[in-house]
Amino acid sequence: MFTAQTGRRRRRAARITAAISAGALSLSACSSNDGDEQGGDGGELTPITVVTFLPLESFTFGPEMMAYSGGYFEEHGLDVTLEPVQGTPAAIQSVVGGAAFITRASTIDIMPAMEQGQPIVGVGTMSRQTNLRIVSTDSDPVHGPADMAGKAIGMGSVGGTSERMLDLALQHENVELAAVERQAVPVTGATYELVRRGELAGYIVSLDTGLTLDLQNDDAEVSTAGLDVTPDLQLFFTTPDNIENDPETVEAFLAAMADAAQFMVDDRENDFDETLRILRDSEDWDFPALFDDETARAALEIYTTQTWMDDSGTPMMHNDPDRFQEAYDILTDGGLLEGGADPQSWITNDYVP
Repeated sequence: MFTAQTGRRRRRAARITAAISAGALSLSACSSNDGDEQGGDGGELTPITVVTFLPLESFTFGPEMMAYSGGYFEEHGLDVTLEPVQGTPAAIQSVVGGAAFITRASTIDIMPAMEQGQPIVGVGTMSRQTNLRIVSTDSDPVHGPADMAGKAIGMGSVGGTSERMLDLALQHENVELAAVERQAVPVTGATYELVRRGELAGYIVSLDTGLTLDLQNDDAEVSTAGLDVTPDLQLFFTTPDNIENDPETVEAFLAAMADAAQFMVDDRENDFDETLRILRDSEDWDFPALFDDETARAALEIYTTQTWMDDSGTPMMHNDPDRFQEAYDILTDGGLLEGGADPQSWITNDYVP
């Protein structure tokens, strides 16, 4: 059931504008007719920059998109600029260096930085499982690490998150890392032809891309293929200085994100009609999965039931200490961390709704 508040969000979305600068997409979630930034209660909006480790071209960042285009940032008194950067290291440095207030990234990428003493604190969990998939063919399917031995697997970049997840999956099933060749390939539909020709056994893609390929190709096989062996949590993190000096803004950001994600979760009973209408009508976003009804609804079904929340009983956006510890132990056993630290000191639930 949608209320008058939803109508106000729709009108706000129509007023939100996008600006492209310095070769990167820069979106500022502020609606104002006279230049005075006003929040939902008539107060001034607090400007902050939020970076994303990938372009905003996937439902991975659905909550950020909804918070922006649906007016949730504004309702919580924030004027948010969304700025994509090239990868997690750049996102971390943007926050540590003060160019951005907050961002999110996978534990597989931020735990090494935390262990090394980078001044970052996990203040909320957005994603609770990996959204990576391996696409292969039904004639030679890749369902697990054993199916990859002696073959080549494609990925967007060698040495990044995808390869780390692959290594952990192989180690978990006692498959020699050297037994699997890695190739950097475009993670697009065109690469599927290399799989059909047998040049690749499969390649690692995002959930959105995997669903699109599965729907468009009768012979496609899409599987987590063991990549989900590690709890691949995506945490929002900021600096201790930001928490100390501006805890209200940390709280406001997390509240806006929780409200936006909850709207999408609740919209599941409407087959995500309102979610898609708001994101599409805003004209703020342009990526293939958004405008393909079948792919969009299938992706949102997984995100809203398995990714942003789960059956653990942990409230949305809250860090799960047990899962965080499990991720730390697995990464330590896999040689990505030294071990011996107290990972619970790297997270807090003091600012989540």
